[in-house]
Amino acid sequence: MPALAELEQAWLGARQDPSYRTELELLLRDFAGRPTPLYLARRISERAGRPVYLKREDLNHTGSHKLNNALGQVLLAKRMGKRQDHRRDVGPGSTGVATATVVCAAHMECVVYMGCRTRSASVRTFSA
Repeated sequence: MPALAELEQAWLGARQDPSYRTELELLLRDFAGRPTPLYLARRISERAGRPVYLKREDLNHTGSHKLNNALGQVLLAKRMGKRQDHRRDVGPGSTGVATATVVCAAHMECVVYMGCRTRSASVRTFSA
């Protein structure tokens, strides 16, 4: 498939390019709020008899780890000269939200596709 071959070549080149990694690391730190802090869960620690730390992924911009993947994908798309990022979202929308957030920040276009069953479930989730 030509599109997958093009994507693979772009990724192999980006992976070896220190400027790609540097830009991604800056975005992860300054845009996504990485690294997220660890929180000592005192009451859980007391019950467990040892320290229990929680990684606070909920503090990320858009509230999930999905932003990490979206940042890398959008940087790669820009590197490839792509101006539009299409995403089919199979979850309750958080992947689409993260992708749309990053694409908007990169001044690109984004179309998020969501299936009927997923959309119905998301409406119930967001309505609750």
